[in-house]
Amino acid sequence: MDSNKQLLKDAKLCTRWAFSLTFVFIFLFPGIMFITGYEYSLAFFKGWTYLAFIWLIIAGLYTAIRPWVEYYIEKKQV
Repeated sequence: MDSNKQLLKDAKLCTRWAFSLTFVFIFLFPGIMFITGYEYSLAFFKGWTYLAFIWLIIAGLYTAIRPWVEYYIEKKQV
């Protein structure tokens, strides 16, 4: 029963982080630049695109590798 409570608590925390980061990176940051009148240049767009791809690669690797690491750690303890 305690593990289900902890799982629900962790799920809520992850959901809040996901929505917060989505809001900041998709709406807040570009919105502030739009409101202030910043003119997007090709160099800025390339930088933003590279940053997004780096973020996706790191997130994908973390998501793919983390369960394996947890599995091996748990297997060592048994």
